[in-house]
Amino acid sequence: MKNHIGIKRHGRGRSRWLWGLGVMVILGIGAWGLWGHRPPAPPPKPAATAQPPRMEGLSLTEIHEGDKTWVLEAKKADFHPENDTVSISGVRVEFFGPGEDIRVKADTGLFNTKTRVLTLKGQVEMKRGDLMVTTSEATFLPAERVLVAPEHVVIAEAGLKVEGRGLRVELAGKKLVMAQHHLTEFLVKDWRGKK
Repeated sequence: MKNHIGIKRHGRGRSRWLWGLGVMVILGIGAWGLWGHRPPAPPPKPAATAQPPRMEGLSLTEIHEGDKTWVLEAKKADFHPENDTVSISGVRVEFFGPGEDIRVKADTGLFNTKTRVLTLKGQVEMKRGDLMVTTSEATFLPAERVLVAPEHVVIAEAGLKVEGRGLRVELAGKKLVMAQHHLTEFLVKDWRGKK
């Protein structure tokens, strides 16, 4: 009988030990589960996109065979080296050639540093002497030395107003060609000298 009781006690100790081990395993699994299910770390902040280099004020001059062909000035400029362009605002360009120079103003522009093509947008004004041309877009094509204005154009001079589309200004030849004519107005003085 003593032997039998001793075996029972030994069995109880072993079951307590197993029970304690089981509790520790369960606690360990629970802790691992909590650790493994913690919220993921926040995603890394996206890298700041590189801003194009910006300048307050820009002045460019083109000289061809020793003669100044044009001067461009802008209040602000953003350089985009990936596509060889410069975005500009507050633009003024003066084109030099035979006879009077042509002065051009525009709200914004885009200049290609490789092709030297200049596109002007916004309120575009071209002035040569008393002649004023207004449009919303004009492009300077350096290979031909022409200004092309594909949109609606108004040409005004003392006593004359012409409207149309598709204006081509040949800088070297001092020539204006309008592809589509819409309206011509003359301001004529009457015989008494009144307008």
